[in-house]
Amino acid sequence: MKKEYIKINSDCDGLPLSVAVFTPENEVKGIVQLSHGMAEHKERYYGFMEFLADRGYACIINDHRGHGQSVRDKNDLGYFYDDTANYIVDDLHQLTEYMKQRFPSKPVCLFGHSMGSLVVRKYIKKYDSDITKLVVCGSPSRNPMVGAALALVKIQKAFKGERYRSNMIQNLAFGSYNKNIKNPVSENAWLSEDRNNVTAYEKDELCGFVFTLNGFRNLFLLVKEVYSTDGWAMKNKNLPVLFIAGADDPVIVGEKEWKQSQDFLKGRGYTNVKGKLYEGKRHEILNEGIKSQVYQDVLDFIEQL
Repeated sequence: MKKEYIKINSDCDGLPLSVAVFTPENEVKGIVQLSHGMAEHKERYYGFMEFLADRGYACIINDHRGHGQSVRDKNDLGYFYDDTANYIVDDLHQLTEYMKQRFPSKPVCLFGHSMGSLVVRKYIKKYDSDITKLVVCGSPSRNPMVGAALALVKIQKAFKGERYRSNMIQNLAFGSYNKNIKNPVSENAWLSEDRNNVTAYEKDELCGFVFTLNGFRNLFLLVKEVYSTDGWAMKNKNLPVLFIAGADDPVIVGEKEWKQSQDFLKGRGYTNVKGKLYEGKRHEILNEGIKSQVYQDVLDFIEQL
């Protein structure tokens, strides 16, 4: 397996995107592109990428703008350099095209976790014909308060500026996530039942930062637009889509809401949408004790004809 670490300038605004590409030693069977979650970074997915590369898949992941090393300054973590929630999606598509040029005619599976699952679902509104499969992991469910959240961001921005980091909005967005966990070890216990994983996350300076108001605007716009019935090009209605999540993941809200997210895509016209829940698991199923099973389930989905 070959590992490459490169910089690719975004076509949107020239922002240098930090990118990792893992390729197998032998023939490439297909491409897997990953879209990471909020307030984390690409390196947390290297174990999964190694698993896939060892089985014949060329993998690519970038630090989303405002994350990891895709920043102009270290103080810009959580700042997206855009207020439309479009650049983060078009960055992803630019890297899809990059991989398709390197590996012509190979199928592309797009995988998105958490915030990254919002990015990939907005991606398919416009670019569903450019991929062959989609995995939606730990997906935020529809939030009826997203309009109010955007209004609050607008008000705070008027007084504080778009780079302000609002602990109030952070608490409103995530403060309830531990409510169903008995004796949570920390405020981030909802991420994983594996304490070592939670501890590693909290010790990582590139994880867990509070978004700027600009970052929250992008996040809330993603939630709003992913669940809007407008703007779906529907060029590839037969696109196979797999939803996966931990059954105890507060981000999906509950099984009912999680299934409603799938039903939303079916309602747009997608004909091949299914899901799998992992009982007793929380948000980061790629880092839980069952990760080998999750890896294999995703691989099985990728390889299904």
